[in-house]
Amino acid sequence: IESKGHFAIFYPKFHCELNFIEQCWGYMKQKYRLLPLSATANEETMKITIQKIKSSIPIQSIRR
Repeated sequence: IESKGHFAIFYPKFHCELNFIEQCWGYMKQKYRLLPLSATANEETMKITIQKIKSSIPIQSIRR
């Protein structure tokens, strides 16, 4: 990896404060659980809802 000009950073597995993806997942799960059941009624509305939540993740929650 380094020979190609990249760096590998290894974090503790599933560490919620060091791994930004865990921050994103936590935010998405929280928002999803607060939705009314009609927003998750079928697979198609679920996909749309998840896309909306994913695009609404604030950058501050990722950079904590």
